Amino acid sequence: MKSFLFNWIIPRSLRSKDVRISTVRAQYGRIGGWVSIIANIFLFAAKLIVGLLINSIALIADSIHSLSDVSTSIIVIIGYRISEKPADREHPFGHQRAEYVATLIIAVLLAVAGVEFIRSAVLRLHNPGITTVTYSVLLFIFLTIVIKAWLGELAKYIGKLIDSQMLRADALHHYTDSISSILVLLAIGGSKLGYAFLDGVGGILVGFLLIYAGVKIAREAVDTLIGKPPTPELVHKIQQICHSVDNVLNSNDIVVHSYGNKKFISVHVEVDQKESSINAHDIGDAVERMLAEQLDAYCTVHVDPVDIDSEDVKLANRIVRKIIEISDEISDFHDLRLINRPDHRLVIFDLVPVNPGIKIHEDFKVFKQLNESLKKAFPNCEIKVDIDPIYTFN
Repeated sequence: MKSFLFNWIIPRSLRSKDVRISTVRAQYGRIGGWVSIIANIFLFAAKLIVGLLINSIALIADSIHSLSDVSTSIIVIIGYRISEKPADREHPFGHQRAEYVATLIIAVLLAVAGVEFIRSAVLRLHNPGITTVTYSVLLFIFLTIVIKAWLGELAKYIGKLIDSQMLRADALHHYTDSISSILVLLAIGGSKLGYAFLDGVGGILVGFLLIYAGVKIAREAVDTLIGKPPTPELVHKIQQICHSVDNVLNSNDIVVHSYGNKKFISVHVEVDQKESSINAHDIGDAVERMLAEQLDAYCTVHVDPVDIDSEDVKLANRIVRKIIEISDEISDFHDLRLINRPDHRLVIFDLVPVNPGIKIHEDFKVFKQLNESLKKAFPNCEIKVDIDPIYTFN
């Protein structure tokens, strides 16, 4: 259904191209930006004329809101123009984080516009006075609501198609516009019934709605710039791809850095230690190729050799697994190895904490029990435990 509503806007030649390519993403983004500009210029002019005719501060404020939408759409277009530039010496990871900066600018403009609308609406509370409100005016406002909702769906559709935070923010912006127009409709409708002060109240509500949308969009943009974790769906997809490669036994320690839709991934994969170094290297290469092809990512794979035949290793795994199952502090473990030294045995493994604040294994309440159980099974053993950092996923 959505394809029917929006595909007529997208050139047929563009629909057949890979949306993971930065230039293709930028073309989609610019289409969304230009459609928004044209629609909002029309809405600005129409709302301003009607608002002046009926002397409605709420509708005039909403017309300025539509004009501000033109500026945000221009920012969207500029953001995509920058983001499609190839990597260079000064920006070796590319320019796609320009999308996040553009999103932050959109958020700031929204919040500033909201403050201005509240100021104007408070003045109108002391001087209410909408002149003539007809059902034609109310129908006009309803039509603007439909147009803004459609623009929001368009931005959401393209944003999902090309995985763009900037267009998702623009979609939220359009939805907020639609809600603000509903408030204007209620305010003007109330004024028609004799409650003229509702026009000023509507303007204030529109202003607060804009500030809310600006703060919400800004928070997401800042979080992304600082560095957000990969989604559980992406982590699961990476694991699926790793495990689909022959002779990969397990995967862990997944790290993902995102630059727009471009991702840089590192992951550890476990292979049987009986594999030759050449075979292990080939397995790692195969995982890298699969991740690169399916996720359009630059990947680094570290190969961990594990002993799948040793009865001692199997016993150690059972001991650790049994104790972790009763712990509410540890979610998992991996990379368990037994190393025989001349005078003692070394048991090495990694723990995945539930609470990322835990830095050393002695802080776990079950560690004493874990230590005693391993030493009982393997006398004179030394236990070396690493704690997975918060930025790794398993």
